[in-house]
Amino acid sequence: MKMNPFALLLLLCFSMSFQSCWLRDSEDDIITTNIQDFYEPVIMQRSEFETTTTLQTTPEVIVNSGKIYVKDNYIFINERNKGFHIINNTDPSNPQNVAFLNVLGSSDLTIKGASIYVNNATDLLAITLDSQAGIMEITKRIPNAFPQISSPFGLNFYEIQNNEIIVDWTLNENN
Repeated sequence: MKMNPFALLLLLCFSMSFQSCWLRDSEDDIITTNIQDFYEPVIMQRSEFETTTTLQTTPEVIVNSGKIYVKDNYIFINERNKGFHIINNTDPSNPQNVAFLNVLGSSDLTIKGASIYVNNATDLLAITLDSQAGIMEITKRIPNAFPQISSPFGLNFYEIQNNEIIVDWTLNENN
């Protein structure tokens, strides 16, 4: 009996797909590591977390940049989950990194009038800022306006207490 070449190819592909099931010699071959285990959340108590937003008049080096926002002669560059670099761009040929706005868990901001609106992990802040004078004031805080910060894999199932905030995720070097 002569076999159809298409049927032979189909039979070959079908049998190859089960090869890994037949050739396994132990249960140790199964990978059981949860991808979430590679990262650990950086957790703070709400009482401590609410005191961390500050303006430092000494600039920091840009390491892990995120979104960029331009307003008048200033450029705001997000340092992911840390805050915002404030760049004076009055002279575009020579921009000056003049300050750093510490806002844990931050990724974005917008400006309307004299107010800067920024996410502070789970909270929404309204801030007035005078970077030249070194003055920053939180004029409004809306707690829990945003969900907890997801892990780098986008998973959200880490359990925390009501008074705890995830401000970042760090790579677990033990995995």
